[in-house]
Amino acid sequence: MSTANGVRGYVGRTLTIKRDGNKVGAVVSKSVSINNEPIDVTSDDDSGFRTLMDASGTRSIDISVEGVLRTDALIMDAVGNSGLVKATDIEFPWGLVIRGSFRLNGLDITGEKSDKIQFSGTLQSSGAWTINPDQED
Repeated sequence: MSTANGVRGYVGRTLTIKRDGNKVGAVVSKSVSINNEPIDVTSDDDSGFRTLMDASGTRSIDISVEGVLRTDALIMDAVGNSGLVKATDIEFPWGLVIRGSFRLNGLDITGEKSDKIQFSGTLQSSGAWTINPDQED
């Protein structure tokens, strides 16, 4: 953790994504979206105000990654026979770990003639996930 002028925060590179225990390599940008789809139960009795259930309809986590292509691991996941759904960990620098099965939904590869080969990919949760499964309360 970094503290500058009394402001605490973490460097983005310390957020780690792992598939089958291996860090998704050469990532330069990543985002994690945690979604809890609402269930709208609004009726005429609500006087025109929306009413949402406390429970979620569909819960999901989506991960987007971008980086420099250095290995063929993601390519093999996308086009090979190793399976699109794999155990994935989202490791936050303060110790929080979200673990579950995630499907590689898309992989884009780009290469300009005088630049590096880059990739961007999307992982989507499949099934339930756990939080900090290896840590005791």
